[in-house]
Parts: sequence; structure tokens; C-alpha cells
Amino acid sequence: MTEATTEMGLFETMYNCRAMRKLDTKEVPEAHLLKLIGAANQAPSGSNTQGARWIVVRDPETKAQLAELNRIGVESYLAPLVDNPGSLSHQPADKRQRMVNAVVWQKEHLHEIPALIIACMDFGDTPTPAMIAGGNGSIWPGIQNLLLAARALQLGAAPTTLALTNPEAVAKVLNLPSSMHAYCLIPVGYPLGKFGPVTRKPMEEILRFDRWSD
Repeated sequence: MTEATTEMGLFETMYNCRAMRKLDTKEVPEAHLLKLIGAANQAPSGSNTQGARWIVVRDPETKAQLAELNRIGVESYLAPLVDNPGSLSHQPADKRQRMVNAVVWQKEHLHEIPALIIACMDFGDTPTPAMIAGGNGSIWPGIQNLLLAARALQLGAAPTTLALTNPEAVAKVLNLPSSMHAYCLIPVGYPLGKFGPVTRKPMEEILRFDRWSD
């Protein structure tokens, strides 16, 4: 079976793009990684500035440094959730516990995942906080393109910002110039679990026409 015949259609991909945090150590072909960045590069950006920059980290030492930054961020975020993950109207306690367990697993194995992709923006000059906030609208469409492309290629991926909570440390690890800011880390690899459909809130809860009503 050729690569082309294994790729999914657009809507099938979107409805089955589950976050996959538990990933195999098997190497991802460079051709696949280039295809992911190519898909990300097709996304729109504010005023067509095309400031998105992508760093694919495969070097073990660099991955280890990013994994340590991720450990710090994850442990701070998960501290109140590990023993009591709680529940949401659309996510019962047992499912939420599985999510927490997957985040913990990723924290412990991030350095082993074959590729860590860092989504950045280059502003051409040292960005102000307002510029960094505004950059979200130009980087996240590319991240979503990358996630959909990964799913179409049967690769697992899940975006996280927890590894990037210390911008100065991240810039040092990745040798970022002062004009660049890192927004998201996306581990990519072959999934250890099974793909399946995502669960989302029903349309009647999230949609109104013309104006909002209860």
C-alpha cells in the first residue's frame, strides 16, 4: 500500500484527530517531518507576514533539555490534578484521569520521542508582550495544519505549551534570536495507543445563529 492510499480525507481527519501523547521511539522518516512543516507553512497569517518558524528537534541532548523544562511545567500544572483530576460536563472523571495519566507518561518519556517540533514566530525585532499575544493568530492555524497532517500520515501528536513557560530558558536551549518567540511544542511519533474519534460538545450547546441566546 502506498503512502498516498493510506492518507485520510479532510473531514475524516478532523473528526478523528485525537491527541496522542504516548508515542513510540521508532524514528519518523524525514520526508514525513518535511511534509508536516510543509502543511503548516500553508496556513494563513496576519497581513500575510509569514513569520512562522519551525524547529524540528531530533538531537538527544536538546530533547533532554526540553524534556526537563517540560517536567517543570507539567509538575506545576498537574500538582492539583494528579490525585483528583475532577470531571467536566463533557469529560467524566475516569476519562479525565486517563488524560492526566497520559500527560504524566509524556513528561517521563518526552526525551525518547523521535521528534519534537517547536512552533515559533519571528517578528523581525524584539517583540513586545502585545506583539507576542497578537502572534497567536498567525501561529496556531499552522499548528492545526500540522496536527491534521500528522493524523493523515498515521502519526501521533499533541500540542503543549507547558514546556515553554520559561521563555528565556527555551530561547537558550534552541538558540533563538531576540526577534523570535516559541509558542508551542508538538511531540511527533508513531502512536502506542489506538486512534479513534474525538468527543466534542454537541452542536446545540455551542452554536447560535445571528446572536447568542440561552
